[in-house]
Amino acid sequence: MTEDRPSNEFVEILKGIGLLILHHILAVSVIGIVGLVIGILFGENGVFQIWAMGAVGFFLLQLAYVIPLALRLKRQGKTGMMKGVIIGATITALLNGTCSFMVFRAVSFYL
Repeated sequence: MTEDRPSNEFVEILKGIGLLILHHILAVSVIGIVGLVIGILFGENGVFQIWAMGAVGFFLLQLAYVIPLALRLKRQGKTGMMKGVIIGATITALLNGTCSFMVFRAVSFYL
C-alpha cells in the first residue's frame, strides 16, 4: 500500500496543475473580453492597453484566484492537488516575470 501513495500523490499534483491551467484559461479569457469591451467603448488603443496591463499584471490577478483555490483544496484535504496548484502558480509567476522583464528591457532599449 505504501507504493501506491507516491504515484497517487503525483497524479493529484498533475490534477492540481491541470486545474490551475483551466483557471488560467478563464482569467486570460476575462482579460480578453474586458479588453474588447474597452476597445469598443473607447477605441482601439484601449484594447492594447488592457491586454498589456493584463499580461504584466497577470501575477497579481493570479494571486486573486490561486490563494483561495489553494486554501479551499487544503480545507478539503486534497493536499496533492494543492501542491500542484502551488507548483503551477510558481512556474507561471517565474515565466511571467521573466517575459515581462525581457519586454520592458527591449522597449526601454529603443526609448
